[in-house]
Amino acid sequence: MKLFWLALRSEFLKSRRTLALATAAWMPALIAGLAFALFYFRSEDFAKMGADPWQLMASNVFGLYAVLILPMYAMVAAFSANQVEHVANAWKNIFTLPYPRLVIYLSKWTFAFLLILAFSLLLCGLMYLAGNALAVLKPEIGFQDFDSFGLTARFFLKFFLGVMGIFSIQFLLSFYWRDFIRPVGAGLALTIAGAIAAGWKYAYLFPYSAPMRISEQFRKEQLSILPPEILVSLLASGALFFLGYFLVLRRISR
Repeated sequence: MKLFWLALRSEFLKSRRTLALATAAWMPALIAGLAFALFYFRSEDFAKMGADPWQLMASNVFGLYAVLILPMYAMVAAFSANQVEHVANAWKNIFTLPYPRLVIYLSKWTFAFLLILAFSLLLCGLMYLAGNALAVLKPEIGFQDFDSFGLTARFFLKFFLGVMGIFSIQFLLSFYWRDFIRPVGAGLALTIAGAIAAGWKYAYLFPYSAPMRISEQFRKEQLSILPPEILVSLLASGALFFLGYFLVLRRISR
């Protein structure tokens, strides 16, 4: 366990100036800030609706977050975990370190996993702060009159679990392709395909459809934490983790 924590710390040190690490901080702040500004400057319009403002805010955020932002960030995080070794052409060197190979592979996977988790938690927390700030600054909207942020938090968890399948696929693609364009380009194309096919009866079997399908569940307030698309996403993530480790060993041994 000590070796794992040392390897994970090394991943954060190597990646402290990468795009993924910085984006985990400023992107949630930007999204929550835009949501706050929308409600602040259009407070009269939202007050006239008389609807639950927590759900209105979440609907505005989830629309783009589910379809593009979260899947794209999962792609960037997966690429960032492998970027340093690609740039330095250091894959064989890193596996000569006095660490078990599984520890090195697991630390890279965990680093990217934690980036996505931090992104999700930070955005969820900032939206909660934005809503409470609006309750004080613009009480006519009614944030203080509703206690439904728990629903939003529940769906942040569902989105996080649902994107794990996409992340695991992108992690493998980013390991095999050195450049940024091919894995992210392929991921973006698959994400668009997943969004288009989300209404298909068997789309739950396609991990790239999961975020869009979960977004639809938010509109219908379907609260189940483990619908079929999330189960498939988690199973795919576990299977791809072990497949990726096997493929890494084969590549390094050549």
